[in-house]
Amino acid sequence: MEADTATPRRIVVGVDRSDNAARAAAWAAREAVDRGASLQLVHALHLPGASAMVYEPPGFTATQRETGAKLLQRHAAALQELHPDLTVTTELSELEAPETLVALSSGAELVVVGTRGHGGFAGMLLGSVSLKLATHAHSPAVVVRGEDPVAPVQEIVLGVEPNEVQAPIRFAFESAAKLGIPVRAVRAWQAHPGFGGHADPTERENRESDEVDALLQDFRREYPDVAVSRSIAHGNAVPVLIEAARGSRLLVVGAHRHHGPLSVGAGYVVHGLLSHAPTPVAVVPAS
Repeated sequence: MEADTATPRRIVVGVDRSDNAARAAAWAAREAVDRGASLQLVHALHLPGASAMVYEPPGFTATQRETGAKLLQRHAAALQELHPDLTVTTELSELEAPETLVALSSGAELVVVGTRGHGGFAGMLLGSVSLKLATHAHSPAVVVRGEDPVAPVQEIVLGVEPNEVQAPIRFAFESAAKLGIPVRAVRAWQAHPGFGGHADPTERENRESDEVDALLQDFRREYPDVAVSRSIAHGNAVPVLIEAARGSRLLVVGAHRHHGPLSVGAGYVVHGLLSHAPTPVAVVPAS
């Protein structure tokens, strides 16, 4: 499958018949409007290939294609009614959902998926589409779960691990600059077992704060109009980031991948956030 890279500034979102997929599409549409991007709606049929030894009832493939096309048309019509100036295109794929979204993520500004739906994208629960997308997408992958807050706090929360790579930091600052909102950098730390928990917590927090400042300093100079704050908290990174980002517009973290051919290779923090964070989570690959 060839990725469509002709349309600049394109947000890709996977849809199916579930409510959560519809919420992900609505989130992606609003984000596309605010970022000045187009929106590409994608539905995956996961049809057996020509060489597959699978019995298909007469007309099965044609029916699946027709049903998928109508689904895409309904989503596109609903979103264009809400956002008349938004350019919306559709893509009906016969491949599996992870393969489809990973291919289409090449050249996309974002690729978005919902969780816990039925079939196609949202139905495979976390551990399939969402994790494979977070592990293999070429662009930042956003997972939308739960209900949208009525009025999200207009800020981007950036999780900053020790020795964090530049890509998630750059994505957070670029997004904040486009959207005209601030960045709040969050670092979670825990006492090393080898120190027996006796290290001075104030000294440790100051050291963590200095490390975060060092990681952000080049981006603060590059994006002088982006307001930046930081938060240093003692505790496990997953609950710290979930609480820090609760009600915010977007939580951004690095992918920190462990690769295998379309394997599930997201790290502990990414897996925990995608499983539990009510805030949309953007997982940003290193390159």
